[in-house]
Amino acid sequence: MKIYCASDFHIGYENANYPKMKEFFEIVKENADELILCGDVLDLWRCPIETIQNEEPMKSTYEALLAMAEEVPTTIIWGNHDYKLWKKVSIPVRVTDSFVSKNIYYCHGWRFDLQQRLGYWLYGWLVNKFPYLYQKFFKTPFELKIKGQEYELHNRIIHEKAREFIKKEGLEYLIMGHTHAPSGGDGKLFDCGDMIDNLTYVIIENGKPRLEKMSPD
Repeated sequence: MKIYCASDFHIGYENANYPKMKEFFEIVKENADELILCGDVLDLWRCPIETIQNEEPMKSTYEALLAMAEEVPTTIIWGNHDYKLWKKVSIPVRVTDSFVSKNIYYCHGWRFDLQQRLGYWLYGWLVNKFPYLYQKFFKTPFELKIKGQEYELHNRIIHEKAREFIKKEGLEYLIMGHTHAPSGGDGKLFDCGDMIDNLTYVIIENGKPRLEKMSPD
């Protein structure tokens, strides 16, 4: 049993790595028994679903996702860039905000982000009720390619909160997205990274996760 996990594709973001996304979907079709996408699959904060469905390179990538999901059982966990708007998009997959299976917790990871949690309810209501306002006026909620000490510190804090959650809940592993910072060498926490710069994902085989990386070429 091989479960593939990935996150932060941001289909709809102009600088997303669309060729590598399609390559990843082909890898999944050939090798995976199940796929779990840990959030920010679409970038509905930046881009209306109608644009994603009709304009390249988003259109063919979105269609590749749908074709893959017809062959491999797929679960999508919504993130802060596709927050609950997945409920308004017709797609043949299971959609949820988080879940536990065999003592492995799957989530997007923004629940451990204090900056996101401060405005969680207001943010959620506005994005869910008035998505086009965000898509028109707030197309860049945060820079997806931020580097530097401040960004690294922010991610370390999120990962520490996730580790506290693992300990509190007695989890075997936690698989997450959100930070775009891959992690998988420190025990029970596995961060998928992203499919923009890092091209990383997680494979769970025989109950054991491991971090993998696609070739950039």
